[in-house]
Amino acid sequence: MKSFVKSDIQKLAFDACNKTAREGMSLEDLNNAVREAITEACGGAWNGYAFKENKYKVFALMAEIMPTAMRATLGNQFDAFAEFRDEALGDKTYFKVEDRTVYPTLTVATGNQNISRNKIIDSNFKVDTVLKGIKFYDELDNFMRGNMDFARLNEKATESMSAYVGELISTTIYGAYSSIATRFKATGAFDAGTLTTIIENIKAENGVNAVQIFGTTTALANIADGFGYSDNAKDRANSWGYYGEFRGTSLIALPQAYTAGTSTLHVDTDHIIILPANEKIVKVVFEGEAIVDMNDNMNRNDMQTEILFLRKIGAAAITAVDGKFGMYKFS
Repeated sequence: MKSFVKSDIQKLAFDACNKTAREGMSLEDLNNAVREAITEACGGAWNGYAFKENKYKVFALMAEIMPTAMRATLGNQFDAFAEFRDEALGDKTYFKVEDRTVYPTLTVATGNQNISRNKIIDSNFKVDTVLKGIKFYDELDNFMRGNMDFARLNEKATESMSAYVGELISTTIYGAYSSIATRFKATGAFDAGTLTTIIENIKAENGVNAVQIFGTTTALANIADGFGYSDNAKDRANSWGYYGEFRGTSLIALPQAYTAGTSTLHVDTDHIIILPANEKIVKVVFEGEAIVDMNDNMNRNDMQTEILFLRKIGAAAITAVDGKFGMYKFS
């Protein structure tokens, strides 16, 4: 993901969002440096007319910062199972899904090669994007006094769009339940034997020795091994809200969040996801540059200042080949 970071201001924003202090610079210094860069693009000091003269420099800088900040924020939360791509406007990147079929080895008479052929059938898919936007506004007086903090607006837009992408990732994964083959999923009260069977099928289908289990803290709390746990494991469960392992398989908690504009928990609390370690089952695509623009407040009767943020975003889960991941839905 760091290969996406190119310019100095993008590096500053990436480190600030990643909460990575630099030598001689605190996190506060990093955030202030981003603010100073935006002020400098405005002419070095706030003046409403100076801003209007330089606003597209400011917006270009904000559009440069936003993608990097989003990548840092989302990577910290979802990097274990989501892959993020940036495409030029109009480009369509295809994701390849390898054929994992294990073909039968047959007995052949000497001097005979009459064996039925098996075609290697890889598949691919593309992720469609849609334009998503956020708009902020403030009163003309606040804008003219310089109380409209453009760095903070950029942070809020980044936080809001990152929250949307987080919701999109969760919806994409849980929405794939119906397309998963029966041997890779289960519904009902937790049963250790059922989960073990799903794990073994996922390992066999993908040719791996290790899988991981993801879910919210509430969902992971359903998992208990009938073999019993050590005192250390019980202490961990008391600290985390769930046991850290199930028969050698790591349990990893997903970040929980409200659906935007509500007090409803968005990430499902009844499902767990079982997938090969380091398998990126969700593909998230950002198409084109971020767009930042501003209305002409003189065209409004109330003369309010509006700032618009736009980004083309899409996501899809690998479902072309059954067995890339499994799910257990508790009831």
